[in-house]
Amino acid sequence: MLSQYGKDYEYDAPVKLLEKHLHGMSQSEDEQIVLVSQVLVADINIGYEDIVNTQVIACNDLPVKNLKDLANRVESCNDEFLQFDLEYQQIVVLRTETAKAATVDILTTHCIPSAMSNDLKI
Repeated sequence: MLSQYGKDYEYDAPVKLLEKHLHGMSQSEDEQIVLVSQVLVADINIGYEDIVNTQVIACNDLPVKNLKDLANRVESCNDEFLQFDLEYQQIVVLRTETAKAATVDILTTHCIPSAMSNDLKI
């Protein structure tokens, strides 16, 4: 919260996210709230660019436990589609093969050196 909203996060963060951060109860020691902080502009995600600071609830109908869990599921997905169930009953659906192929172009366009940090890699 502090890194996203600064020292006044208690006033600036969305109420629903702040409530989870301050009063939510973890189901396990390694449980984390996973957020889509922003959607990077690319042809594959047209229509989803307004999603910001929204919790990822599930990926392909399985609850998301933490960021590493989500990264591993996306990387190992062999289904035709990736479906992300988000907070506020939003759903993002991407064709898996197209999404994986678009990753390099998205990283290059936005000057991002890696799709994920080393601690998230399988």
